[in-house]
Parts: sequence; C-alpha cells; structure tokens
Amino acid sequence: MVFYECVVTTRNTASFAHLTKLVKTLSNKIVTSGGIVRSVQNHGTRDLPHRFKAKYADREGNRYYKNGRFFSIYYDSNPMVQKEVDGLLRMDEEVLRNTHLKARNKLWYVNIAREDKNPYIQRVLEMEKMDATAAAVKNNEKSA
Repeated sequence: MVFYECVVTTRNTASFAHLTKLVKTLSNKIVTSGGIVRSVQNHGTRDLPHRFKAKYADREGNRYYKNGRFFSIYYDSNPMVQKEVDGLLRMDEEVLRNTHLKARNKLWYVNIAREDKNPYIQRVLEMEKMDATAAAVKNNEKSA
C-alpha cells in the first residue's frame, strides 16, 4: 500500500453537511477497498491564489471563486483505489480542485542502498561488532 495525501479545494459556500457526506463517502470507499484512513484535516477557508472557475454555476449564479475551503485526507491504499477516489472527487460539484500527493515520512530519506555512507547504519554495525567481540572475550574467559 502507498501512503497518499489528498488536498481538496471546495467552494467556500459548500454546506457542512455536504462536505461531511463527501468525506464519509471517500473514507468508506478507501476502507471497503482494503485501505486505511489515517487522518482528515480541515484547513479552513482561505483566499485562493487566483480566481478558480467551477464546472457549474451554483444557485446564486456564481461560477468564479476567490475564496475556497481546504481539507486534506491522509490514507494508505493501492493505486487503483486512489484513481477511484480521484473519480469520486471529479464527480462532485462542490470540489473546485484536488491534488493527490504521495506522502513521505522521515524513513524515506534513510539511505539503505549505500551502508558505508549512512552514519546511522554505521553506528549500529559498530555496536554489533562491539557486542560480538565482548561475547567472544567472555567465551574465551569461560574456556580458559
């Protein structure tokens, strides 16, 4: 499974009930497909970097937006589920933009391909070497 971060931008006029239903639908899709939803974070309403155009006009006739509501969903799933989640977001009228990112944690930056260049692995190897020599000394003392 791959760890994804999905950043969603919706209309600032979207109702709380609709956004809750959207998040529950996405979470249900991820979980029923064998994934794990790690967290959902609401980033609130913010100014957009430029004017966003919605696919369809809302009830008041607004099609262009200067403000938007942002939230993120962090989840683990396979790539097929990520495409299905992307399709669900594209079908929703309230969603202006969405971006899927392959989220990274600190373990991604540990270099295990070159053990001689990694100071953490070198430290562990030195500790194992010291333990092995200490065990050999104890065995020599017992046999003598």
